[in-house]
Amino acid sequence: MAKRAVCVGINDYPGGYNDLNGCVNDAEDWAKVLQEVYSFDEISTIVDAEATRAAMLGALGALVDGASKGDVIVFTYSGHGSWEYDNADSDESDNRDETLCAHDGNIVDDEIRRVLRRLSADVSLTVISDSCHSGSVTRTRLERERDAGTGAAPETAPKPRYMPPGGDNDALRTFMIPIRKRALYPESGMNEILLTGCNALEYSYDAYINGRFNGAMTANATNIIRNDPQQTYRTLHETLRTILPSTQYPQSPQLEGSDANRDRPLFS
Repeated sequence: MAKRAVCVGINDYPGGYNDLNGCVNDAEDWAKVLQEVYSFDEISTIVDAEATRAAMLGALGALVDGASKGDVIVFTYSGHGSWEYDNADSDESDNRDETLCAHDGNIVDDEIRRVLRRLSADVSLTVISDSCHSGSVTRTRLERERDAGTGAAPETAPKPRYMPPGGDNDALRTFMIPIRKRALYPESGMNEILLTGCNALEYSYDAYINGRFNGAMTANATNIIRNDPQQTYRTLHETLRTILPSTQYPQSPQLEGSDANRDRPLFS
């Protein structure tokens, strides 16, 4: 059994106004937890300008395609989240595709799903996304399948990990057209388990906690894990939800996956 992970963190985006503070720390913190607590065999970190669309999709694809029966693989992402206008005609889609913001462009949820469809059912995959609008980011159906407040100092105040859509027309179309029912894979059919910083309509926050920058979800989740490494995904999420949302960080971490995966020990 092999245990491999890729941890992505992007603070430095093109244009200084988009920069974040805690995402590289997140990637390094997840890598340390996986190595020090769970003895992973191979961990790669991809940060800042290295985290292109091609690099991120390629790393996720290599994890999935290189896994054999019984392997444990993990993909973590910390950075901006956003959305793009969904031009699909299906009555079961909404008007937005959730995205992860790579250094050079967006990765839409459909692209992630195309990679995850290659995952063998006997491989354990955990996806962690500490970004805005990250709830359900692995679960959107492919188009062809649809027919089937804080008081903190300004420099340390919470900052949403959200990058607005690139085009004003996209924003206008999305807000003017009524949102319809989303087309999602049932959680019972997910091979992977997904832990996110918030739901699909919320922001995840860049936070200043215990003297350093992190994602609010990542800082709390890694602390909970180190205090009890043997817990299940379900108990991790339940404990996390006693902390978030809070007045300072109004985000609701999500755990999505089958009941069997939710009750599996962490990273096993």
